[in-house]
Amino acid sequence: MIPITISKKYIKDDDLVILPRKKYEEFLALEKMLKQRRREEADTDEAVTIYKKEKQQGKLKVISSLSDLE
Repeated sequence: MIPITISKKYIKDDDLVILPRKKYEEFLALEKMLKQRRREEADTDEAVTIYKKEKQQGKLKVISSLSDLE
């Protein structure tokens, strides 16, 4: 077994975690996916807010069929 020396600046306040590289890469991929999902949810929330505001202001056109789009 090869001994490893870790600087004290990396282990202050018990903030050091050691795990296999594959698990670390899986964690990074999951974190990236969650960030993307949060952005998508924020975009959806914003779109719903805009829709509700414009509906309340009467800015949305109501149609009964596609021929009304002309």
